Amino acid sequence: MRALESGESAGITHGGGHNIDEDVVASLAVTLDGYICGQDGSVDYLERHSVGGFDFGDFLETVGALLMGSTSYIQAVEWGWLWGEFPTMVLTSRPSLPVPADADVRFANLPTPHAIRSFAAETPKRLWVFGGGQVITEGLRGGAIDTLDLMVMPETLGSGIPLFAAPYDGPMRLISATTYDSAVRLIYDVRPG
Repeated sequence: MRALESGESAGITHGGGHNIDEDVVASLAVTLDGYICGQDGSVDYLERHSVGGFDFGDFLETVGALLMGSTSYIQAVEWGWLWGEFPTMVLTSRPSLPVPADADVRFANLPTPHAIRSFAAETPKRLWVFGGGQVITEGLRGGAIDTLDLMVMPETLGSGIPLFAAPYDGPMRLISATTYDSAVRLIYDVRPG
């Protein structure tokens, strides 16, 4: 068995197929031990590893809108809002949060699966569930996410914010596995049935 070259797919496909250009995708980086960030929200582990060959711009071209929890939103605003052209829904019960200039942000206090489905219905392209772990877990458990797209980084944190905030025993059919330098991208079809 030979090692895959960077950017080369393992050629795994799911026979059922679905239109990924219009689905709901939870896409994020995760460590080998299942954390999306440190306890303080830091993702500095991302800077230590190359994902040469991965074109984030190509991924963004498939996205029509973003949905995230309030902690992820606050962090994205503090780091410098990068999603100006994308309508964004933030799930929160907080009475007010800052909105960056020229950002198209709405706030909702809805059950996560309902919020994902309703916002996806308004989105002409993919809805990107940006994070965090609680939102992704609730979306998966509620059957509102179609695709789980993980960039697995060769790093262990030992503690932090986990990808899964609770057990998830739903379907996970591997669609593809692609290597990028020291990371691997795993894409799963998580739709029921």
